Amino acid sequence: MKEADGAAAVLAPSNDGASKRRVDGREARGAETQQRIIRGVWSVMADKGLSALTVRLVAQEAGVSHAMVHYHFTNKDDLILSVVGHARHYWIAPMEEIVRGPGTASEKLDAVIVWMAEPATRDVMRVHRQLLSHSEWNERLRRAMAAEYSRWRSAYIELFRALKDAGSLAPDADPDLVGAGFATLADHLVGKRALDPTLDTEAIMREMLRPFLR
Repeated sequence: MKEADGAAAVLAPSNDGASKRRVDGREARGAETQQRIIRGVWSVMADKGLSALTVRLVAQEAGVSHAMVHYHFTNKDDLILSVVGHARHYWIAPMEEIVRGPGTASEKLDAVIVWMAEPATRDVMRVHRQLLSHSEWNERLRRAMAAEYSRWRSAYIELFRALKDAGSLAPDADPDLVGAGFATLADHLVGKRALDPTLDTEAIMREMLRPFLR
């Protein structure tokens, strides 16, 4: 009987591969639905403002059911937090790509200045401002935004350390402090440029850095 059972087991086709494909397919669909919901949150915040954000509106923007939004996100706070990571693609990711891409440290700094001087899109500025403002009353969001800004500054510090190593930074300049300071200045200027398009942010950044560069 044991031998027969063993033979049957050998002859029986395995369903492990098919089961794994089904699970992988469900996970992929779930991830795509989640991204659609996050993009829906972004659209509502950009078009109507955070005060208008509701699960109904998000579901409508994402093209999913009200229940599906609740399946992926517990409440409104979770929806808002989800946008923090999505916003990273518009400001932190491009900065990191420049810093860790090809070229000398001086060439990368020039690329960063030119990129930061470009006007930010209206949607990005609207969402970013709302996240910062709302973080004053939401501790989870405050911690999340603080972590994003820490990552933002780290990219600049990495760049200025490379400038120091290349001998392109003044001998008495602290690359960590100059990098963190320039990260703050550049971010602030983006906001001011959104209010006043005539502001020559590139010239301001270059002038502020002039005493630190060789």
